[in-house]
Amino acid sequence: MSAAPEISFLTPAYQAAAYLPRCHWSLTRQTVTDWEWVVVDDGSTDGTADVVAALRDERIRYHRLPENVGRGRAREVALRHVRGPWTAMIDADDLSLPGRLSRALAARAEGFAFFCSAMVLIDAAYGIGAVRGCAADSEPRFFPHATLCGDTATLRRIGYPPRRRAEDQTMVLTLANTASGLFCKEPLYAYHEAAGITPRAAWQSNWAALAQLRALTRTGVLRRSAGLRRLKLERLRSLVGLLPFLVWPRAYEKTLRWRARYAAGAQPLDAAGRAFIAECARLFPLPAGARQAHVA
Repeated sequence: MSAAPEISFLTPAYQAAAYLPRCHWSLTRQTVTDWEWVVVDDGSTDGTADVVAALRDERIRYHRLPENVGRGRAREVALRHVRGPWTAMIDADDLSLPGRLSRALAARAEGFAFFCSAMVLIDAAYGIGAVRGCAADSEPRFFPHATLCGDTATLRRIGYPPRRRAEDQTMVLTLANTASGLFCKEPLYAYHEAAGITPRAAWQSNWAALAQLRALTRTGVLRRSAGLRRLKLERLRSLVGLLPFLVWPRAYEKTLRWRARYAAGAQPLDAAGRAFIAECARLFPLPAGARQAHVA
């Protein structure tokens, strides 16, 4: 493939071999076919390279890092390699619903710098939970990073901090509050909620997110407001609330299931979306060992 594609998918992958075939399948179901998929293998030891090669898709561009450096650095490497004028995020264990790229490219044609959407939560057994939406009318605004599609040059200019956790917060908050974006209420992305989440990882993510909120406030990217104070307070409360789970990790799994079921929603997933996930479940049943794999 010599010419630059219309859009590039970007995926950092760590120990994600069990998930990559179904992720790729979801990309092949897009109504837009002129894409590339940049996969950065972040020092995996699970045969990721062989799995990617077996997909036999010339649109895949695979890059392997010699050691695990974390998602922040891996995303930066991927951003350097993408060739499309727009870039779409997709995590290795997630799915893009069929209309996602066409909606993103329509937003680009309208002059928006980025496109984001609501996302439906799924568990390791393909159970469909609630829908997590965008906060387009709040202050500060934000959206689920995994659903981001945006102007590649803009994404490169903002970049990702070299963090292993919550590395996406700088990108999300900067874009949402300084650039022109289209916030779509329809879920166009399926997010694997329970893959590899632990209380310690959640604690580290909240701490990293809080640090980035403070940094963006100091640099003036985020305007001081009552909403920003509330967001910082929520992060602090989450940190305190996670402390008991560091001692009793199994209890945290129950909170994840509750969150997946009762998360605040946007538009519910329609029949076509449910059929898409059901077909994915039929084609790619996950073995028990893969269901708890850590994707970072």
